Amino acid sequence: MKNIGIVSVLSFLFGTILYSSCVDKNINDRLGNEKYEEFVFIDGNTFAVGDSVFFPMMVNYKVEPLKIGNEVVISPARYYENTTEYEAYTKSQVLDQIKGHMQLMKEMGFNSIRVCMDVLSRNEHGYYYHSQTQAYLKADESLILNAIDDFLDIANEKGLKVMLLIKPPFEDELKNFAIAILKHCANNPTLFAYDFMNEPLYFDPAKERSKEDALDIVSGWKEMVDDYAPHQLFTIGFSEPIEVFEWDPSILPVDFVQFHTYHPLRVPNEIWWYANYVNKPWIIGETSFSVDNDSLDYNMQTYFMKEVFQYALNCGAAGFGWWEFQDAYDVHFEAQYSGLLNHKGITTTADGNHSILGTMKPAANEVKNLKHYTPQQPWQAVNYYNMLGYSNIVIKGIVLDAQNKRPIEGAVVRGWNEDWSVGMNTFTNKEGVFTLYSNDECTHFEVSAPGMSKLKFDNKLNYTTIDSNYTIDSLPNRKLEYHNISYKPFLLNDTILFHFDASLFDKAKIEGDMGILYLEKIK
Repeated sequence: MKNIGIVSVLSFLFGTILYSSCVDKNINDRLGNEKYEEFVFIDGNTFAVGDSVFFPMMVNYKVEPLKIGNEVVISPARYYENTTEYEAYTKSQVLDQIKGHMQLMKEMGFNSIRVCMDVLSRNEHGYYYHSQTQAYLKADESLILNAIDDFLDIANEKGLKVMLLIKPPFEDELKNFAIAILKHCANNPTLFAYDFMNEPLYFDPAKERSKEDALDIVSGWKEMVDDYAPHQLFTIGFSEPIEVFEWDPSILPVDFVQFHTYHPLRVPNEIWWYANYVNKPWIIGETSFSVDNDSLDYNMQTYFMKEVFQYALNCGAAGFGWWEFQDAYDVHFEAQYSGLLNHKGITTTADGNHSILGTMKPAANEVKNLKHYTPQQPWQAVNYYNMLGYSNIVIKGIVLDAQNKRPIEGAVVRGWNEDWSVGMNTFTNKEGVFTLYSNDECTHFEVSAPGMSKLKFDNKLNYTTIDSNYTIDSLPNRKLEYHNISYKPFLLNDTILFHFDASLFDKAKIEGDMGILYLEKIK
């Protein structure tokens, strides 16, 4: 395991060392300029502001630009506070609501916000933010930019840095709007980073994309940021490690990687993979555990937050982000109850200036305590090669470098069943060996590794029997998909979420052999 960033994280916690002078030339150029001393920059595997390490403790916050008369204002998402309507309808009321929310975030212990402003609609007049009203990117551009200024002013007043998530600028109209924001906010150090795309694995408009194509796109985005906002950082929000099949984080020219991870059986393994096989500074941009205090006790969210944060620090995280500020409304359970506030009762900020509809869950009070954790030597979770505990089939194979025939460690292997309804993943070890566990027969496969080519193929394997009580056609629970797999049966202790029973992850009834697969380096 690479010991990435542990010293830097410790310096954040205790303030005992200053940042290194061995930094990027662009950073050296600006460090002597007082104008830029408040901007966040990257120093090695950590962030810094001036001569201090900056560790983003970030909460995700959804917003909706509202057009009110001849002005636009950045409003909290409609379901914050009241669940079905906006809480405020004048500019001053909306800004006061924003101040209350940011004050509460600061009191919780956050120092930054990922502002999610990427949901757009489109009609014959172009793209627009569809909220109570319609704010068009073209016609209302200057009004939207002014609204962003107002929002950033409040964040600065509350001592919060902002990462801004926008709609991916694939098209000219979106690109022009992105450039307008970059130019307008280029000298505002409150805005520390731009997120140009949320989870390409799920939201890339192309059905399939080559790594080279993704590299060209992100290189263009990076050039935009460097040209128009050279003192701010650039990222995209990756999801699970199978992003490597197209949007390979190891080769894309982002300033840092931020990824999103949720399911308790997968979280430590996805953190481990990103920490070991992506040679860039990284943060968790989104994570959460949904609780309603009925089917799942609120304290479980607190346990989850602590364990994810601690494991991330152990593995060298440069920041941590929680999804999201307040519970959603009228969606599936995992999305509805992931917030730090519910929709019951009233919370008054500690300064007594703001009352917010909703009560803080216990995890909200835990945020400020996380910084007291001292990183430990990381450990690989026992389910790293079989994250979801599938126990019907195991497919074995080896992944090698086509040029030198050496094993490729950290390759990602993905299998799907015949009708593409269930997919499962695994990784190769230092010998390039993989064991892909599944409950259903896999016939579609995809394999890649950081900086390497991709294989996508169909293969109907021959299987041998391990347990004579089963055949390939008599296997149980063949359609079991990960959303329906609970972490609870795998726990050794009900209140320690990432300590699983190792004996439950190496079982199979039938075995198949994939043989040797070869990958080539991306040129």
